[in-house]
Amino acid sequence: MHVYVLKENLAYGLSIVNRAVASRATNPILEHILLATEDDKLRLAATDLEIAITCLVDVERIEEQGSAAVKARLFTDFVQTLPAAPVELQYDPASKKLLLRAGTDGSKATFNCMEVDEFPPFHLPDMNGAVRLTPETFREVVSQVAFAAAREEARPVLTGVSVRAKGGRLAFAATDGFRLSVRWVPLEDGQAEGWDFILPARALRELDRIVAKTEADVVFAPLGHRRQVAFRSDNVDMLTQLIEGNYPNYEALIPTSFHTRVVISRDLLLQACKRAQIFTRERFNEAVRVVIEPQEAGPGLVQVIAQDEELGGTESRIPAVVEGEAIALGFNVRFLREALEAMPTADVVMELIAPASPAVLKPVGRDDFVHIIMPMQVP
Repeated sequence: MHVYVLKENLAYGLSIVNRAVASRATNPILEHILLATEDDKLRLAATDLEIAITCLVDVERIEEQGSAAVKARLFTDFVQTLPAAPVELQYDPASKKLLLRAGTDGSKATFNCMEVDEFPPFHLPDMNGAVRLTPETFREVVSQVAFAAAREEARPVLTGVSVRAKGGRLAFAATDGFRLSVRWVPLEDGQAEGWDFILPARALRELDRIVAKTEADVVFAPLGHRRQVAFRSDNVDMLTQLIEGNYPNYEALIPTSFHTRVVISRDLLLQACKRAQIFTRERFNEAVRVVIEPQEAGPGLVQVIAQDEELGGTESRIPAVVEGEAIALGFNVRFLREALEAMPTADVVMELIAPASPAVLKPVGRDDFVHIIMPMQVP
């Protein structure tokens, strides 16, 4: 391999594929990045066996086709120090060394490489039957769903995001057992028929970072025979392994009736939660009390109360439209804050049944997103 590539193009590609480099690998090759010429471009690839990412970058010219597997962190750190100029990369298979030359001062470096054949195979799929999302829709889906997935591995399926096609919509859902987020995306006729799989939430978060750099549509489809899902966004491809198991029947958890309905400013309620969290963040459960009261004349009232015997406390009083009965509930304030941060509208709806029943949060004027929070007891 003998290639000339602009430093900024090389650095861009490295910033993309480094998201898939294994941090603590039992197999040393997983700490490497594969560099390979492909037609008139340079392909960079990395994998930790859970996700694999490749990125095509433009080159100045290719003198000789070929490939090399170079240590990711060492190579990336060195490239970041280079000036904005063409970089020459020349790999010698006999010595297994990659020579890098850059700049007008003759700076150079050699990198010891591993055998390319040891790098896990990465087969780029066709995208037949794929679903296409705009970058704005994809980022909204990730921000509204992925945060609700479990972080602990006790129940692996809960660390993932359920993707199901039903009723002309594609549902993305995540739950950690204490909260549930569901976002629906409309489908074209016959699209995504039979889709029902569990994506690692981490894969969606990594792809979200990539999409922020490409600003391109996201095209994705499951590869059923391989238990993988392929994503494509501009010049970047990602494969992720699916999570095996049966996802909970979350649709049964979404209440269909309520006794109290509140319409309230998202920002005012969010700021109240942030103030309350200051007094609760040293507690394990981060519990706050939310009191909702209708008023005979004028707007109703929502109070967010946090008390700590050692630190003190805070109380916020927010005007709101309240229909139905007065009610007081306890919530994990971090869960409530994160749900509000995911809401895309200026006002939000809260639908409540009883102090021990799940609370429903929705954006006003939209029916494509719902968040459920389980209440908790607060002394």
